[in-house]
Amino acid sequence: MTLFALLLSMALQTPDPYAAPPVLGEKSACTCPAYNDSDVTITGFVIDAEVILGADRHSVEDRMATIFDVTQSSDLEISGRTRVWHNVSEDNCGVTFDYGKKYSVPARYDENGDLETDSCLMGW
Repeated sequence: MTLFALLLSMALQTPDPYAAPPVLGEKSACTCPAYNDSDVTITGFVIDAEVILGADRHSVEDRMATIFDVTQSSDLEISGRTRVWHNVSEDNCGVTFDYGKKYSVPARYDENGDLETDSCLMGW
């Protein structure tokens, strides 16, 4: 390794002393809706996701569905593979879920009758 490459490597790993410090306690633009009660709570494992392709056909939209294998529900009609729609952006009260993990998810029905959740309901 040349001296230049070594110095460049070290410079890339060293934090910039002139960089602005991180802002602690900065809040996102998330505004919880007035109606913030859940209609149902489901418990299950994340098994898949459904994303919506952006207008450019390369990116994905902020809103997506996480698909759960529901093992318990406060509504006896909900079981098995169930989609729960949500945003992923923190500014839009979004949440993310990890594949294979088990979650208890409070959700509400949207205007189309689909289940949706957000960070307000999840308490995140």
